Amino acid sequence: MKKQMIISILALVLLTAGCVGFGSSPTKTVENFASEFSQENYDTCYAMMSEAYKEEITLSDFVGICKDINPEKYEFIEVSNEYVEENMAVVDVLVNESSVAIKFSIEKFIEVEHEYNEVTKEIDLIKQEDEWKFTEFPYALT
Repeated sequence: MKKQMIISILALVLLTAGCVGFGSSPTKTVENFASEFSQENYDTCYAMMSEAYKEEITLSDFVGICKDINPEKYEFIEVSNEYVEENMAVVDVLVNESSVAIKFSIEKFIEVEHEYNEVTKEIDLIKQEDEWKFTEFPYALT
């Protein structure tokens, strides 16, 4: 009985700690956004945006932006670096970025080929209410 009580209390403490943001980091925020975006949880992604961003862009406009994005432009690979200074952070992410190459040939006249390059993109975050928030839409995570 005591063992069950201890496990229950420990689980409650861990759940509560997760709700108040313990362990929140810029890297975790970036990874969470990429995961939520891939599952089309756009309202959850919108909640990760800064207050200044939300003053300019409504939830419905945000969802429209999300749906209009070319899903083949970026492929999130991993976070490569994190720089934190007080309430500001920059997270470097490694992504596959696609581009289109147009090639001309006598046989096919015009060929369109997709080319992919691994590139590093910087994502800016700001700390608000003990959580890291995006200052602008993180296209590289889409």
